Amino acid sequence: MMKRKLLVGSITGLLVLGGAIGAGAASNTQDVGSKGKPADLISTEKAEEIAIEEVGGKLKSIELEKEDGHFVYDIELMREDNQKIDLEINAGSGRIIKVDRKDGHDDDNRSSKNQEVTISLDDAISAATKDTPGKVKEAELDDDGYYEIELVVGLNDVEMKIDSNSGKIIEKETDTDND
Repeated sequence: MMKRKLLVGSITGLLVLGGAIGAGAASNTQDVGSKGKPADLISTEKAEEIAIEEVGGKLKSIELEKEDGHFVYDIELMREDNQKIDLEINAGSGRIIKVDRKDGHDDDNRSSKNQEVTISLDDAISAATKDTPGKVKEAELDDDGYYEIELVVGLNDVEMKIDSNSGKIIEKETDTDND
């Protein structure tokens, strides 16, 4: 009889512990959809709008990253006074986490291609999403004079290179291995 009580007590304890672990696991995945993809996040356009409203400037790059279990937008803006500003924005709430201001006077010698850019990053993103509708994961002007745009389309990542003068797609690659 004593063994039966001990066995029932042990089983009850394991069930309670298992339920607590399951509930904790469920709460840790609320901001992630199937296959670990972001769910219910603000758009890159909204993140850009928040950043520009806060500090001004033009979008130089935007990237969706996961930090400490939360999704954030890492945004780089360039102001007319050549001040580079990096911001981190919580991708779920839209709250600004960090603002880092830097003097924009670089000592590196940029190629003349970068100085001939005629379309904005927003225009390059529009060209990419017009061709392939999806959620922008990362977008930036490459040192070689073209925009690199990475989109999430369903369960796939699509990477594009957009000419910074014509806005035409130079290269498009789909990565279907997202495990």
